[in-house]
Amino acid sequence: MRKYFIFSFILGFLLLTSCNSKGESDIKGTVMEVGHSSILVEDEKLGLIWLSLPDGTDVRDFKQGQSVAVWTDGKIRESYPLQGTALNIELIK
Repeated sequence: MRKYFIFSFILGFLLLTSCNSKGESDIKGTVMEVGHSSILVEDEKLGLIWLSLPDGTDVRDFKQGQSVAVWTDGKIRESYPLQGTALNIELIK
């Protein structure tokens, strides 16, 4: 019985840790404004959202009008515009 419990625990742990942030993006939209350490993105579903950039990301990589896909930490602050933290941002061509 103990072997099955340990096996189930390990299997569950592996399944949970195999999920990563490279799945489907949380936000797809257009860069509306570029700030000092964040970008304002207009998403079709969410509307406007300020996204803090991940560490090591240069704000100069983004320009108004670019299309982006964004993976977030899942926490969206309810303000206007919305606010969130990006884990990864990719330009869409």
